[in-house]
Amino acid sequence: MRVLCVVTGSYGSRIFSHLSQAAPDDWQIMVWEGPVDVPPVIDEPEEFLPETLPKADLLLSLAESAGVSDLVADLADRCGAQAVIAPIDRRAWLPQGLSRQLERRLEERGLGYACPSPFCTLRRQRQAHPLINAFADRFGSPDISCSVVGDKISSWEIRREAPCGNTGFVVNKLVGVNIQQAEEKAGLLHHYYPCLGSMEQAGQHSHPLLHRAAKITCAAVSRALADPHKIGIESEIIYSGEEQEDVSTRLSRIVEKYYWHTNAGHRGKWKQDGNDRRTHHITLPEF
Repeated sequence: MRVLCVVTGSYGSRIFSHLSQAAPDDWQIMVWEGPVDVPPVIDEPEEFLPETLPKADLLLSLAESAGVSDLVADLADRCGAQAVIAPIDRRAWLPQGLSRQLERRLEERGLGYACPSPFCTLRRQRQAHPLINAFADRFGSPDISCSVVGDKISSWEIRREAPCGNTGFVVNKLVGVNIQQAEEKAGLLHHYYPCLGSMEQAGQHSHPLLHRAAKITCAAVSRALADPHKIGIESEIIYSGEEQEDVSTRLSRIVEKYYWHTNAGHRGKWKQDGNDRRTHHITLPEF
């Protein structure tokens, strides 16, 4: 899939940069840097449109200017896009009246469109254009899972992430964190990234976009922790003959801490090594 990002500043550039690194190998991520001096009301769009644009299947409108957002339908025509995603992370960049005009223009051209607010709410929809759904399968509302050893997070798998890269930043920082503290810390890390959603309220929602985005991240972490993949512990303890009693005590504590489910047993074996030390291998199954 060929994706053209329309950017005018750091917000769009950061999303373009992350998509360039994280998109599937068979996607082509391109960028057009729009002018920064476009007025909010345009009489002659041709003055601000490029003569040519690279061919694209999907156009992402990431402009930080209502004037450039007003050009999106014409830009889609010029690059041959079949669908447009115009996220609303700050209303000044795509005011409500303009977003309705844009939707009408895209409908008249037979193009698919989505205006997620904020961008990280994007999900696959039954009636959405196939190209938008293909993008939403990889980028949008986070879908993650985690592995846990004891009471700490050991690793994460990201199936779908926020387009700006916030998800990866958050979950990488949560490795080694106690599961009881992870959701609260996720909310803080979301802001530290930082999230570029505005403090404006959008539509009928009572929470600012920034807070809604943070809640989406926290909810994804909470869902992952509700059904984690628990990792078994493989322990190798080496000791000399006079240390047997202490090691047995330590071994009992390991089994008690990590292998607590009912009707459980463990398999172990003794072996003699070259230094006349005995090694006990114990494998605790996954639970």
